[in-house]
Amino acid sequence: MQIPFNFTERASAAFNDRDLDALLGLMSEDFHFADPMGETTGRAATRAREEALFTAFPDIRVEMYPVVWNARHLAMTAVFTGTFTGAFAMGGHLIPPSGAPFQFRFAGLFTFDDHHATSEEVFYDRVALMQALGQGAG
Repeated sequence: MQIPFNFTERASAAFNDRDLDALLGLMSEDFHFADPMGETTGRAATRAREEALFTAFPDIRVEMYPVVWNARHLAMTAVFTGTFTGAFAMGGHLIPPSGAPFQFRFAGLFTFDDHHATSEEVFYDRVALMQALGQGAG
């Protein structure tokens, strides 16, 4: 069975090309995102979250690795790589840039309707993220 809408290939290409219109076109109008820091709903919130990543990490790239999927769900792991050159808001704190390269692994679970991704839940270790950003043990 094919991954819905060739999602991982199309989403990672759009993200890596900074093509937010293409990325948001893969998501429903009321797309719901959740991670350990909080939740957002809607394409405007998704655009703001992605723009914040591009500001803090101008050369950020993602590689997605599908694990299991069916017509309505996709579980994957992924890796962000880049350089931390802009301030990054996380958990109500503004983290100053370190100027250092980073690599960060996470996992995600997507849900789909007939035409779009409708939700994404991301799982990661907050201490590992802080360490990747040069912030010690968090």
